[in-house]
Amino acid sequence: DYQVALTMGNHPRVDLMVISPNGTKFAVDVKGLYKRNWWLITEKELLQNLFYILAFVPVNAPNQFFILKQEQVNEAIPQFVEQARQERLRRGRSVEKVELGRGLPWAFAERFTDWLILPK
Repeated sequence: DYQVALTMGNHPRVDLMVISPNGTKFAVDVKGLYKRNWWLITEKELLQNLFYILAFVPVNAPNQFFILKQEQVNEAIPQFVEQARQERLRRGRSVEKVELGRGLPWAFAERFTDWLILPK
């Protein structure tokens, strides 16, 4: 019973505008992968009621979806960037391009499978 409108790329920060069955308005940014990998996401200025749906759509297996609040994403990304920086330093590698890989690792995202996080 959710009402959903696609932004068709006309909104710079969200892919879906949604109204819940109880009338709560919220937005969704969808990120997709077809194989297990790093979810490329950059932090965004806080937007009230923004959620991320990370869609894993493999070729020969069932789809999976991971649902996170924007605050969870914005908080986690800098931590993983710093971990990547420290790991590269430990290995004696350059840290010049660490910032280019901002996002979330697969293992972090797969904990967030509860659709009930979305407004009712």
